[in-house]
Amino acid sequence: MRRRAAGLLALLTAAGCSIPRWPVDGPLTSPYGLRWIGLLPDMHRGVDIAVPEGTEVRTMAPGRVRFAGSMAGFGKVIWMDHGGEVLTVYAHLSRILVQTGEAVGGHSVIGLSGATGDATGPHLHFELWRWGWERDPVPLLGGRPRDRSPRSAPTARADLLSEARDHLEQIAHDPVVRDLEDRRVGILVHGDDRP
Repeated sequence: MRRRAAGLLALLTAAGCSIPRWPVDGPLTSPYGLRWIGLLPDMHRGVDIAVPEGTEVRTMAPGRVRFAGSMAGFGKVIWMDHGGEVLTVYAHLSRILVQTGEAVGGHSVIGLSGATGDATGPHLHFELWRWGWERDPVPLLGGRPRDRSPRSAPTARADLLSEARDHLEQIAHDPVVRDLEDRRVGILVHGDDRP
């Protein structure tokens, strides 16, 4: 995966692009890949990033607007062509600020986030395509977007500690871990490895 990420970065920077960046900052609420909607599997071809309605959406890198308009499911959407068979999709926008065919500079504002189309709330649906196939943008953009949600540091720390406690409790109740712990105690008490 690192080779692919380096390849995309090299391709975009060789074409005179700035280093690709996330179009918005916010928590990732739905990752790329297979997900379940009720009892049915669904391939999520991009990622969803929670942001308030009206948040500025920026292009990942310079390119040309291939399509700007409305599409079923996506609502108001922009397709950007970055050259080298790299495309990006920005969906569920409340406003589109560019036109089809327009050249756009790197990290320029192209629209405002919203909840148009098949959306349950305001967010940005973002897809990255290369050579006609969708890709997980997280490794290609160097990790998740920054979460700038308004949580205080003590609240974030408390949430992290709570998650860690829950995880440790799950590990402690795992049968394999309990068996290993019993064996360790047996070695310490009896000096041998009794089953």
